Amino acid sequence: MPLLSWLVYQGYAKHDVWYFWSALIAGTLIGCTDWVDGMLARKYGPTVLGGLLDPIADKVFIAFAYMPFADKDLVPWWACALMFVREFFITALRSAYEQRAMTLKTSYIAKAKTWTQMQGIGVMLLFPLVDDRRILIGLLIFGIAAPIAAMLGLWIARKKLWRGAIAMSASFAAILAVFMYDEAYAPRAIMIGIVAITWISGLDYIIVGWPKLRAHGDFNRADGVRLLGSIAMPILLFAVLVFTDAPRWTLFTILAFELAVGGLDNLLSHHKAATLALAWGGRVLGISVLLGGALLLPQFATPLAVVATAISVGGVSAEFYRGRSYYWGLLS
Repeated sequence: MPLLSWLVYQGYAKHDVWYFWSALIAGTLIGCTDWVDGMLARKYGPTVLGGLLDPIADKVFIAFAYMPFADKDLVPWWACALMFVREFFITALRSAYEQRAMTLKTSYIAKAKTWTQMQGIGVMLLFPLVDDRRILIGLLIFGIAAPIAAMLGLWIARKKLWRGAIAMSASFAAILAVFMYDEAYAPRAIMIGIVAITWISGLDYIIVGWPKLRAHGDFNRADGVRLLGSIAMPILLFAVLVFTDAPRWTLFTILAFELAVGGLDNLLSHHKAATLALAWGGRVLGISVLLGGALLLPQFATPLAVVATAISVGGVSAEFYRGRSYYWGLLS
């Protein structure tokens, strides 16, 4: 995943399309592993460890792809920030629900959300890659037709309906429509569309789950610091990425580690072993304060970002060590 980000940055730095092609190939291979993982889970059954790692891997992959896009102004930084606010916010809500034995079934659109985000990575890379408008239009038309053809083939062979093909084709059709209307605006419009789908996919957790959470009458400080941090930290991360010269590796590391610990927190919350408010708030709000300081004092952005990274890595590593008893047996 870091290789994908490095290739995108090299493509912009050296103005060499081969780096973008390599990034597209790497991203496609990484994306395919998600499909293989799902197939194996359906065939052999899911595991607790797999349930923890699968969404973490998806989110970190998406983070490592979209951060360079925001950094290089291919897409609006605030749109990327909003996409990850949703990811952190819904993860925080899941922890609150799990602590109270509340379960919400993942909707189909929530699954389609991840496909759309991954699909967007490949489409975004096409814009710096393909100069010929006709070729790009042809590729987008292929993106519309290929999933439908695959869906029909699957139906003929196995009498199974692949609903995801409809969502994928519809996404490419929308991208093509925007591109035909205004080529220059297309990447930004695509990103805004991805953000919209990302938030729509989380509405069930908010509209259905939030009233149930309030009905319990035990909303506490731990819930509050999780939700507050889920809003503040991703916005500050992307702002520091775009408006300061802070080392990029620090920001990538913080986002990856914090996405990872969110999945762990869901698991620990299910076992009633979630982190207490002081520990969670000390880490997340401490990171947010340091990132805010980097924005206000850009001349000190590098040391502040490095300290924030150390807090994230140390705090998250401690959380994984503390929760080892809940998944360690699955590693052996």
